[in-house]
Amino acid sequence: MTFGALGFLFAAAAAIIPVVLHMINRQRAKDLPFSTLRFLRISVEKTRRRRRIQDVFLMLLRMAVLVLIALGLAKPTLTSLKSLFGGGANTAVAIILDNSASMGAVDSDRIRFETALGAATQIMDELQDGDQVALYLTGGPEFPELGRLDRSHEKVRQILSQCAVSYERADLAVKVHDARKLLAKAEAPNKQIFVISDLQELSWQGLKRQQDEAGAEAAEARLRDAERAIRDAPIILVDCHRAPKPDLAVVDVDLHAVVPVAGVPVQATVELLNVAPVAQTAHLELSLDGKKSYDSPALPLKPQQRLKHDFQFTLERSGLHRGEVRLVGDDGSKLDDRRFFTMEVNRGTPVAVVTAERHEIAYLDDSFYLEQALAPARAGGWAIRTTSLTADELVGEPLAGYAVIYCVNLPALELDAAERLRTYVEHGGNLVWIAGDNVRPDAYNAMNDDARGQLLPAPLREIRAARAVEGRDSWNVTYLDKEHKALAHLVEPAALYQSILVYTHARIDAKAQPGARVLARLDDGEPLLVQRRVEQGTVTMLGTSMHRGWTNLPVRKIFLPLVARLTFDLAGADQSRRDALAGAPLVIPLGDEIRPGGVEVLPPSGATLRLNLADDGEAAGPEEFRYADTHDVGIYVLRLLEAVRHTQYAYAVNLDPDETSSKKIDREDLQKRFGDTPLVFADDPDDLSGTFDWLREGTSLWELFLAAVLVVLVFETFLSNQLTPKQADDALQHVAPGLRRLAGKGRSAA
Repeated sequence: MTFGALGFLFAAAAAIIPVVLHMINRQRAKDLPFSTLRFLRISVEKTRRRRRIQDVFLMLLRMAVLVLIALGLAKPTLTSLKSLFGGGANTAVAIILDNSASMGAVDSDRIRFETALGAATQIMDELQDGDQVALYLTGGPEFPELGRLDRSHEKVRQILSQCAVSYERADLAVKVHDARKLLAKAEAPNKQIFVISDLQELSWQGLKRQQDEAGAEAAEARLRDAERAIRDAPIILVDCHRAPKPDLAVVDVDLHAVVPVAGVPVQATVELLNVAPVAQTAHLELSLDGKKSYDSPALPLKPQQRLKHDFQFTLERSGLHRGEVRLVGDDGSKLDDRRFFTMEVNRGTPVAVVTAERHEIAYLDDSFYLEQALAPARAGGWAIRTTSLTADELVGEPLAGYAVIYCVNLPALELDAAERLRTYVEHGGNLVWIAGDNVRPDAYNAMNDDARGQLLPAPLREIRAARAVEGRDSWNVTYLDKEHKALAHLVEPAALYQSILVYTHARIDAKAQPGARVLARLDDGEPLLVQRRVEQGTVTMLGTSMHRGWTNLPVRKIFLPLVARLTFDLAGADQSRRDALAGAPLVIPLGDEIRPGGVEVLPPSGATLRLNLADDGEAAGPEEFRYADTHDVGIYVLRLLEAVRHTQYAYAVNLDPDETSSKKIDREDLQKRFGDTPLVFADDPDDLSGTFDWLREGTSLWELFLAAVLVVLVFETFLSNQLTPKQADDALQHVAPGLRRLAGKGRSAA
């Protein structure tokens, strides 16, 4: 508490006046003998004691009136904060300006971020010469001056004139923590943090997460170590969330194609969200490579409803396609009205088919049916590019250039070839073994052991023939793993795979290998198709052949889609759609055999950037490449240059769908998270003068003290009036019996 007129506090000494008057009234008169009144003594003593208590109480009330008048004249002000501006003391201020996507909403017929900029300008106008100020933004391109205390206010004003709403998510908890650490180093006696935001609950999750992970004691320790100097410094929260305009948002786009081939329909599912508490109608457009390709009908949405809308489109040419789904019309925010995606078709996925030898008659090759399934289209291009190799050619072939390698009916490989395949798998390659007459389980297991168990999905047992083992012609396939992406669309109807007959197969002991996944089983429960993840790649084993000697699989309808889907899944064709959130880095993993000379980046702006990779001087090379300048939404294309094979990565960078949430954080909850730190809420961002006055002067208690004086005076008057007659009545009641006794005795004497 502070006082504006400290001299009036000396007037409180007037409280001694009632004491003096009380002591004067207590002066005793001379005692005179009056024997006839001796009968009143007992009654008078009782009345005197009660009156003494009442007089003391009235004296205290009158003293309180004088003290309260003195305190009120001294202009008391209640504040736990240090003065913000002026007073001859310099000030260090940190301004945290929320420019996340939610600040792009239209609020009270004005973009919310424009309101925030106005509030920041008001704060800057209140600063005096010599005051230090630092500015923090929650997203967008970095400015060198951000997060630095400076007495030159012009730099901050320049940033305020250049910054804009970003597509990124805000983490206000981190910014407050950074501001506290910065202000802890400042020598200014007055320190404050301004947070200008819509107080979206999502933006404060980091504060709760820090408490959950570290616990209250650890959080308090961090506060003592890094922020003790400003623990009592206030955080002023300028609330820019008022009356938002009804908003619709596109929160997700999901695409699915049977195979990534031009001309094959693509199934699209768009998820919409009505953020507003009122019903709205949405209208969608699809744009492919800059041309409008689809118009949706009117889509009604109830308040706060999520709606999924399905439609199809077709990509007519091969290559990389850029797509955008957007809402048509005007609503509360333009930033959440569109969502980007990429899709690559006919990209020529490189696949190697390795056999023991080549026959002069093509259909006698063990890989004949497999190669037909991998390349069914003879004209117009296909999404798989096949290369035929022999086992002897594996040693000299650059294996990193292949997405999938099929080893068809090979004898156990020599050590050099096996080691090259192991390295290929370890760094992201996909190896598929096809059984046949040349497969010897003991030799395969020995080869796998030499390769540290990284070539086979599981150990092999004996070769089984249906007629020799069980006296039957064949086994049927009765199980496909419906949870596997490559098989999910092949499980219905069941007759599609139950018509597969297997006459001979190699037993795969899947139970003996942790992590082995059975994708297909025979009717007696034996695994037929097994897969396992090894380091960054996969190894798969088909226990039967892909020729007609061991099975009828190559001539069944399921064969071509099974081979194609399995290949696309292993090659990552279904994962070619790479998505990222605005502000998150784009990461490209680099294998040991890939030594690109640089990376070419094509951001949505259309500029072309060439970035060099740092060479660490080791043979292994860099493990990954990271590109962090993703503040804009759109399509980013990254190309590895001078690599073993030309590699292109396309990323669709979009707004975080959670940014569409309009839920604000509860003030009491926020105060609990900050603990003892004083929070000041400014509800009118257009006029912060009242907040500045309160921070400068605190809360005046003059009105409170004046009201207290009036209450005490009224109570004292009422009490005095009530006690005085009552005391007289009590005295008469005590005196009357004595007088009557005296009168009686007088008559007797007469």
